[in-house]
Amino acid sequence: MLKILASTLVAGAALAAAATAAAPVTVTLAASAAVVNYGKPVTLSGVLSNKRANQTIGVEATECGSTRAVKVTTVKTVANGAYTTPATPAAATTYQATFKNVKSTTTVAVAVRPVLQLTRLARGSYTAKVTVGKTLKGKAVLFQRYSRLRKRWVQVKRVLLTTEAPGPAKPTVVDSASFRAKVALKARVRLLISTAQATPCFLSATSNVVRA
Repeated sequence: MLKILASTLVAGAALAAAATAAAPVTVTLAASAAVVNYGKPVTLSGVLSNKRANQTIGVEATECGSTRAVKVTTVKTVANGAYTTPATPAAATTYQATFKNVKSTTTVAVAVRPVLQLTRLARGSYTAKVTVGKTLKGKAVLFQRYSRLRKRWVQVKRVLLTTEAPGPAKPTVVDSASFRAKVALKARVRLLISTAQATPCFLSATSNVVRA
């Protein structure tokens, strides 16, 4: 009876081990943020189901305006099969992890806000700059002032971005425009790019606030 029980236990253990060995390896993927400002990195992370260290994980990215996934980096897993890697999207980007011929079951989308800068040159004279990974030349930004009476920002002027220049490193582009606008002295003013002007590759964003 004991021999039969022992044989049964051994057989069961062998079957369990075989089932574990035959289980398909999977890889997960997550992002530390769903939205970032242009030029800021996001941390991508995940776990390999076999928990093995020193395994190569690839990360593919599909950028706004393209349907082709491009491998942007590779990273090694650590002792528990986990991995992390930074990524800096130039525009709205969807990421997917790969292990050999296996892709992560989910993709991760990261949206990007352009970086707006408002500079006061002189009384009534300003410069608007928008830093992005894909040009927004020809798009419009709104010059706004804060109304203390209404307790909200109100539009003063619509400004077209007319100048395009390369940023400090590819793919950065700086779109800009100089303009004049009349507002009350010392009024708080800023820039806003609307969703309609920023899409499809970027989100709406606001600039720093300066005094007129």
